Amino acid sequence: MYGFADAMNDYSATTPQKAPPGVFVATSVLLFFATVSAADSIGFVPYYVDGTAPRETGERVVSSSDGLALSDLPQLGELVQPAPAVLAGVAPTRIVAASIGLDLNIQNPATRDIGTLDEILKDGPARYVDSALLGEKGNVLIFAHSSRLPVVRNQMYKAFNRVAELKPGETITLSGGGREFLYTVKSVRRADAEEELISLAKDGNKLTLVTCDTLTSKTSRFIVEAELVGEI
Repeated sequence: MYGFADAMNDYSATTPQKAPPGVFVATSVLLFFATVSAADSIGFVPYYVDGTAPRETGERVVSSSDGLALSDLPQLGELVQPAPAVLAGVAPTRIVAASIGLDLNIQNPATRDIGTLDEILKDGPARYVDSALLGEKGNVLIFAHSSRLPVVRNQMYKAFNRVAELKPGETITLSGGGREFLYTVKSVRRADAEEELISLAKDGNKLTLVTCDTLTSKTSRFIVEAELVGEI
């Protein structure tokens, strides 16, 4: 006789059994990570599960939680220093030669007129307009008066009285624009103004001082030649 118990047994055999909760959770987690892994492999995952953004390092993506590979650091070695800035030349405004007690301001007139320059020299030494500036290649040419008269009202007529006493190896400092340049004397000589040619070529780093030699002749000059040691 087919009864109620038999019917229930038949229903149980044909109805799917519900999986335990634990099995459902495990399956969901596996499916989630499988999906994330597949999406990550084609670039569809912008952030990690913990909310941190991925970091590109070459051909792979790592997060801070993975640790740090040494290859992810910059190349470690001697630093390459940037090239020094090229500074513009500056006009000399002071000349000092301690060995002869010389310490005077320098003028920088923008003229080549002889008469005008003669008036300017009454106020002290001057740099010739076409000569080099401090920090430039070339020859810095500075000239000033000398006088052997026992009494001179304007002391600038005696500005370069002692430059002829300079000796090779002694130093001269020119300054301007907050910068100082040290020169060493190479030679001190006499020359004739009508025969001497002062080079203004843009090569080397030289300083030339010129003044008159009043005890010899009207055209006689003392010329001091110096070379740059460096900026100090």
